[in-house]
Amino acid sequence: MTMHAFVDESKRKGVYLVCAVLIDPKELSHARGKLRSMRLPKQRRLHFSKESSQRRIFLLEEVSTLPIQALIYSSTMKEPYARQEIMAALLNDLSAVGCKRLIIERREAGQDARESAQIAAAIRSGKVPAKMIYDHLRGHEEPLLWVADAVAWAY
Repeated sequence: MTMHAFVDESKRKGVYLVCAVLIDPKELSHARGKLRSMRLPKQRRLHFSKESSQRRIFLLEEVSTLPIQALIYSSTMKEPYARQEIMAALLNDLSAVGCKRLIIERREAGQDARESAQIAAAIRSGKVPAKMIYDHLRGHEEPLLWVADAVAWAY
């Protein structure tokens, strides 16, 4: 099965978390529409650190109805090392499930460049299929990143 993956991070009390949400491309349009409909007026995106407790419950109930799978990775290492270690495990798992597209929430330019280099090296080495497309997007540009944020927050 072909899957698309959407990745976001969460940091708390010495633990670095990364959530990857997997979805069949045939479900993308429906899921994106549902997520966009859950935004409040003038809200560009859903972001759990900025939502009220009551709204978080509502959003998690709605997200739980989406046809997704979520992978959670955690590390107690310092961030750059934790991120590199987690990305290696994530790429391995995405390769195993036949992921064709990987979207990661954009961070600082230097961090994204290091990550792109790591992904490109995995593709060159054959650890990741050469046809896998990857990109870094801002949170408001891709609603499925909101789901990764929600799941990571809830975890």
